[in-house]
Amino acid sequence: MCGGVLAIYDLEPGYADSLMQYINQKQNMPFKTVAFTNKVALYEYLKEGHIDILLITANEMEKRLEDEHIEKIILLSNGKIFSEYIGYASIYKYQSSEKIIREVLDFFVEVHNCENVLENISRNVEIIAVYSPVKRIGQTILSLTLGQVLASDYTALYINMEEFSAFDKIFHQSYEGDLSDLMYFYKQSPDTLPIKLKSIVHTIHQLDYIPPLVYSKDLRNINTGKWVELIESIAATGMYEKIIIDLSSVVADVFSILNISSKVYMPIINDVVSSMKMSAFEEYLIRSENSEIIDKIIKVKMPQFHIDIEDESFIDRQLWNEFGDYVRSVLKEAA
Repeated sequence: MCGGVLAIYDLEPGYADSLMQYINQKQNMPFKTVAFTNKVALYEYLKEGHIDILLITANEMEKRLEDEHIEKIILLSNGKIFSEYIGYASIYKYQSSEKIIREVLDFFVEVHNCENVLENISRNVEIIAVYSPVKRIGQTILSLTLGQVLASDYTALYINMEEFSAFDKIFHQSYEGDLSDLMYFYKQSPDTLPIKLKSIVHTIHQLDYIPPLVYSKDLRNINTGKWVELIESIAATGMYEKIIIDLSSVVADVFSILNISSKVYMPIINDVVSSMKMSAFEEYLIRSENSEIIDKIIKVKMPQFHIDIEDESFIDRQLWNEFGDYVRSVLKEAA
């Protein structure tokens, strides 16, 4: 991934250092981070070095910095900014470090030229689809649990392509970017995909996920070939070893995504009508010259289980109860 320098200048004891350490421990960040608590040291650094983004406490900003080798100055604000600096970009200082990183990454895309970043890393990546023509049988719980299990051993990304995911309600999150935004930025500037991806993803324990679309019409209206291209480009970044696609029939051409997947986990239940639907689906695959997908299908017989969604920790409970153990056994058999 393209490299740059993020500098943090703040006089509050421990703030700059702790933020620097938090950012530096994150994987695949497009910049190295340096921290300063002394303005003399900052100017000494600028004599020899270049800074892509400077995060500086708003009341420590001074005009002299505009003449230095700094691509973008962002004020760390506590809600008050002096009138002469009102036109500067600003970030609220006392929000979570994760939110600060996302905002910084958005600015980084604007100021840094990241050509050919998709070619910088080569790694074997497995794209895994979870899909069933039978509805309402726990597909998303299976997908998330499968992703969580994989994330304990691999870098893993979960992508939900359902019509109505309700993730904001389930996880009590207000998302500032989602899968639709990622697609928009990708179409505008494919080379910045790794950075935009980092600015959008959230994490459930060790599993990264892209917030699902709010308006499902994008799943219908955007050509499936573009979705395939986006997924393959995410794989090409080398940021993840496993990519799990929670797929729904609202996508115009489900089969295109199933074709790029190495495995298709298909939840099923013991029910006459469900069995008929599965049979009809397999017959269609053969008639439509997609019979190779049948060889990828791993049928997962869904047990009877109760989901108690009192809070976002229900995913953790699923991971370590009988269902989590069952998913581990399914993955072991499919390996």
